[in-house]
Amino acid sequence: MVSAIYLYVFRSQEIRVDLIPQQFEFCGNTISEGDHAYDELIKVLTSHKDGWVASYVTYIPTRVYNSPSYQVNVVGKQIVVSYKAKEGYLQFVKFVKYAWSNSCV
Repeated sequence: MVSAIYLYVFRSQEIRVDLIPQQFEFCGNTISEGDHAYDELIKVLTSHKDGWVASYVTYIPTRVYNSPSYQVNVVGKQIVVSYKAKEGYLQFVKFVKYAWSNSCV
């Protein structure tokens, strides 16, 4: 029974790209469609929308795209996505090989 619950909770899932907001706070700036940082993030999330695993771990904020209902935190090659859904706030993680072109530094 315990293994069945574990397999259910940590099954591969698809993130809700339809909930991605039209703008994020990134590096102290508001970014939206047409901004390279926003477009790059959307490209990565939509091309990697499946294969995510539920995560209940707290991650150190590293490269954070923030909005009131959707947050993306890039920690090395891990992308952590959390968003508000009918079920509450959900968080998923996935390893993605991608060379990000923007940084706050």
